[in-house]
Amino acid sequence: MTYSQAIAFLDSLVNYEKLAGPRNEFKLDNIRRLLELAGNPQRKMRNVILVAGTKGKGSVCYMLEAALRGCKLSTGMFISPHVLDVRERIQFDGKPIPKSLFAALVARLAPFVSSVRPSSLVPRPDAVAVSYFEMTTAMAFLLFAERQPDYSVVEVGLGGRLDATNLSEPIVSVIARIGYDHLKVLGDTLTEIAGEKAGIMREGRPVVIGEQESEALAALKRKAHKAGAYLVQAGSVVSVPFVQPVADGLRFDTRCWLGSGAIRLPLLGRHQAENCKTALAVLSGLSIRDPRVSFKRVARGIGTVSIPARCQVVRQRPLTIVDSCHNPESGRALANVLRDHLPVLRSANRRSPSAARHSPKIVLVYGSLSGKLVAETVVPLAPYVEQAVLVQPDNPRAMPLAELESVFTDLSIPYVTADSVPAALSVARTSYFVLRPSSFPIVIAGSFYLAGEVLKVLGPSRARSRFL
Repeated sequence: MTYSQAIAFLDSLVNYEKLAGPRNEFKLDNIRRLLELAGNPQRKMRNVILVAGTKGKGSVCYMLEAALRGCKLSTGMFISPHVLDVRERIQFDGKPIPKSLFAALVARLAPFVSSVRPSSLVPRPDAVAVSYFEMTTAMAFLLFAERQPDYSVVEVGLGGRLDATNLSEPIVSVIARIGYDHLKVLGDTLTEIAGEKAGIMREGRPVVIGEQESEALAALKRKAHKAGAYLVQAGSVVSVPFVQPVADGLRFDTRCWLGSGAIRLPLLGRHQAENCKTALAVLSGLSIRDPRVSFKRVARGIGTVSIPARCQVVRQRPLTIVDSCHNPESGRALANVLRDHLPVLRSANRRSPSAARHSPKIVLVYGSLSGKLVAETVVPLAPYVEQAVLVQPDNPRAMPLAELESVFTDLSIPYVTADSVPAALSVARTSYFVLRPSSFPIVIAGSFYLAGEVLKVLGPSRARSRFL
């Protein structure tokens, strides 16, 4: 099977990430059966770290993976969704797996899978129907079971209790900050959402939780007690008294079970310090059983972390930031980035020495999927927005422009619309409200899918170079 054939096969599967309506049924029967047919690789993976949460789970995964590589350990990582390339979802030692290996994994599992669309492959009589996400999960499990990396970092797709990744057997579960997202699936209270996330807890094993709202924290404590899991609050393990935003990220001193010293985190936003505290709490626990995990090595590894579409600076002129901001928590986090980092980013732009004297306002390019809490997400950004450019991501689930216009009108945010992502970027750079070239930074936000489209349009970047 060629790589293009593998992609075509994956595209023949139901992809709930791109369906126009929300998924209203979650069952693990089919993915469990697929894994059985493949030899139950989920039981053979070693040292799995399973990470859930509403906001920050992907960042925690990237930080854990980079820190473990800094300790000279081999790593596997499974994340979703991808931004530029589907191979982002399955990484080994910090790099997306080669196309040939990706295709080989699809070819091995494809006979066990029945497709909703015609395929050149003839499935076995006992083949089962699985989704795009479930198929890629099984591929990652198969690879990690066979390659046996020292640690496998696995990001939960949605929720936790009924997510395909929850068929793994983690040595430690992790729950980053919980907030309001996927309300039609997970529930509309923090207690209900936390209950779904808590499904990744395991009896007799630790669960590390990041900072939480009081309602979510209370629910997680009840669930941990009921499950017999050992709950560890990151804030009780890791101390970060002061965070200094700098042009290329954050600097802070920390003290934790792992050790103490300075951390240089090359990511924008104080929320990333919170995510780093969660990762350091996990690593502190690992260090008790694995002497190879040390503070000095962890700090070195964290200093190399790079995450696509998380407040990623992709251009300097005009200053252009791409973020996957898509829920109220990420809206507040992005607003804090603009408050803390925008002045220093602009003054650090040597090719535009007068930039620091200009207004701190931005041009916001925004597009969202349907069902998201757009108003609640955008409200924290409103004080920074000189003008918005509204656009629909190229996704069947995209929120119609009319709905976006209604939200921005209600929030009294000036806007124009564009009929495509390239057009939106062009408008952001050249429209009448831009006083002169690069006078306003451009910030793209609202969806992973919008971020991916923008990064492709803008061309090579640090994220993209990982696939070359």
